[in-house]
Amino acid sequence: MGKKGEKQFRWSKPMEYLMLEILADEVKQGNKSTNQFKVISFNRVSNAINEQLGMDYSPKHVENHLKTLRSTWNTVQTLLNKSGLGWDDNLKMITASPRVYAMHIQAHPSHDKFINKKIDMFEEMSLVCGNDRARGDCAKSFEDIGLDCSSEKGNEDEIEGPSKENGVQDVSETSQVKSSRKRNRPSDVQDVVSDISTKLGEVAAAISKINDSRLDVTRLYEEVMAIEGYGEEFLGDAFDYLVQSDTLAKGFMAKNQNLRKVWLERFKRQHK
Repeated sequence: MGKKGEKQFRWSKPMEYLMLEILADEVKQGNKSTNQFKVISFNRVSNAINEQLGMDYSPKHVENHLKTLRSTWNTVQTLLNKSGLGWDDNLKMITASPRVYAMHIQAHPSHDKFINKKIDMFEEMSLVCGNDRARGDCAKSFEDIGLDCSSEKGNEDEIEGPSKENGVQDVSETSQVKSSRKRNRPSDVQDVVSDISTKLGEVAAAISKINDSRLDVTRLYEEVMAIEGYGEEFLGDAFDYLVQSDTLAKGFMAKNQNLRKVWLERFKRQHK
């Protein structure tokens, strides 16, 4: 029991992953102001956990666990800035040589789970726990895909009109300048639009590829727990083991029911 007789709730990996997925989506929808989420975001998480995982969590439990996640994120950021430690962006892993690892863990035993081990849900955690908000403005999104989103109105200023001498202006010359502007603009606009469309297509393809390769943790949990003939505790242990490795988990999800049971029997023998 916690303070004032409140029940202590234990956060499992599936619950934490689901929480991060939802809050990351809330950030993208603009429901995070500076470093604070709106109450509706915590409500959405608690409702999803209760409905999908059969729990009884309140929005306050979600808000409290967010403090734990932020503490974890701060530790990760500290390690990323530490001399001697590296970063593998493909594996989402803080790396260290055996010697550096041994020396660091000797001084900081609690950091063992962060070094030379994949940091699950790193991108979601960076959105949820980081200080930056997801923005849809031009300066952010277009800069990331290599486009210059500065205003085009400067083009007109670059074309110098005919000079006025003694208050007299050559009407013919003025007409030619205006005509030149009109001829150039459609072509310039079409080029910019075409470039933007191409870049956005590349971004969409990249995002689609990332989403296709990402492990659906909630579905994995549902599939494992639905297998008949095994106790809930054993299936929970099997899930905790699988979710630690995307390769193992995806391999398990690709198997039919019979092969999944073969895998579970082998897991049972190896973890007696």
